[in-house]
Amino acid sequence: MSPLQEIVNPIGVELDETARLMRIRWDDGHLGEWTWEALRRACPCALCAGEGSLPGVVTLDMVFTPEQTTLERVKWIGRYALAPIWADGHDTGLFTYQKLRGMCACAEHLAAAEADG
Repeated sequence: MSPLQEIVNPIGVELDETARLMRIRWDDGHLGEWTWEALRRACPCALCAGEGSLPGVVTLDMVFTPEQTTLERVKWIGRYALAPIWADGHDTGLFTYQKLRGMCACAEHLAAAEADG
C-alpha cells in the first residue's frame, strides 16, 4: 500500500461533555475516542511537551485543574491537524491526524494494544 493510500482524514468531531471524550469519525469508517485528560497530557506544543533541550511543563504525575481538561471546541488546522481549545485558554497544541490515530483509545485499539503485549 502506498503512503497516500494509508492517509486517513477526519470527517466529523464530537465532544461528549458528559463522558469527557472527543470522538472522531474517520473517512475509513473508524470511530476514534480520546479522553480529554489524555489529550491534554499528550499536548505536543512546546510549552507542554518541551522543545529542544528545554523540558515541558506537563509531567506524568501532573494534576490538572478542571479548566485545563475541559475541552471547549476543536479547531481544524488545514488538512493535517486539529487544535483543541481548552477552558483555560490553551490552544497551541496541534494534533496531527497521524498522532491522533496513533493514540486512539477506542475499544478496538485498546484490545489490539493488549494483544501486542
